[in-house]
Amino acid sequence: MDVADPRGLRDVLRRHGVRPARSLGQRFLVDRAVLDAIVDAAELSPGQDVLEVGPGPGVLTAALSERARSVTAVEVDGRMVALLGDTLRGRANVTVVQADALSVDLYAAGPRPPSRIVANLPYQITTPLLERFLADSRRPPLVVVLVQLEVARRMCATPRDRRERGYLSVFTQSFAEPRIVRRVPARAFRPPPRVESAVVALRTRHRPAFAPLAQEPFLRLVSDAFRHRRKQLRSALGHEAGIDRDRATALLASVGIAPERRPEELSLDEWIALARAAGVRNE
Repeated sequence: MDVADPRGLRDVLRRHGVRPARSLGQRFLVDRAVLDAIVDAAELSPGQDVLEVGPGPGVLTAALSERARSVTAVEVDGRMVALLGDTLRGRANVTVVQADALSVDLYAAGPRPPSRIVANLPYQITTPLLERFLADSRRPPLVVVLVQLEVARRMCATPRDRRERGYLSVFTQSFAEPRIVRRVPARAFRPPPRVESAVVALRTRHRPAFAPLAQEPFLRLVSDAFRHRRKQLRSALGHEAGIDRDRATALLASVGIAPERRPEELSLDEWIALARAAGVRNE
C-alpha cells in the first residue's frame, strides 16, 4: 500500500478507523518530493541506524528503511502503532516502539544507538524534542527534522536576523550547524496546517561550542536573558541570572560588549565570552 499517496493514506486510515489527532499534532506527509528531500538530507547508507519520532502511518519510516540498516520508530499513539503493523508489514529492519518521546530514553529505544535522527516533528513539542535530541552527549552526527517554517528560521537565525533570533537559535547553534534544506507548503500534509514548514538538517558538533563550560549554567544564562529580550543586557541579566546592573555593566565591558545591546544581538562567541566572564565554570 502507498500511504505517501493521499488516496492510499485515506484508505488505510479508514480501514483502521483512525483520524489524525489534533491533540498530538498529527499531520501526515503526502508529497514525494519532500519525502525524497528528507531522506536525501539524512545521507543514509546501508550501515546507518535511524531513530524516527512520530512515524504516524509510516510514510517516512518505509522510505528510511529502504536505505538504512535499521529504523527505530517511536510512536505514542496506540492507534498508529496498530496501523504501522499493517503499513510496515514485511520490513524486518523496522522496530516500532510505543512510548512518549518526551519521557523515554530515545538513545536506548532501539537495538543500536542511532547514527541518524530523522523526524516529522509535531509543532507543539518541537522545542523540547530538539532539546532532547541535541543536548544529549549521545547525539548522532546528523539530525534531519521537518518543522514549522518559523521555527526553522529561528533555529538558523544569526544576530543579523533580530526578529527571529532567540534562545532556540543560540541553543541549536551551540550543538549543531543548522541548514534549511527546503520549504514545504501546507498542501504537502493531510490534514494541511495553516502555516508552511521546512526541512532542516543539523550537522551536530562532537563537543558543544561552549565547551568546556558547564552545559546547564551556560544554557540557563542564555535562557534567562532571552526571557527579557526587550531589555538591554545590563538589565536583562539582572532579572533571573542574579547579576545586578552595575556588575552586569562591568562584565559586559570586560568582554567588549556594549551594555545597551540586547540579547538577540549577541553572536554565539559573545555569549560564550559573557558566560565565562560571569563565572560559568568548566564541566
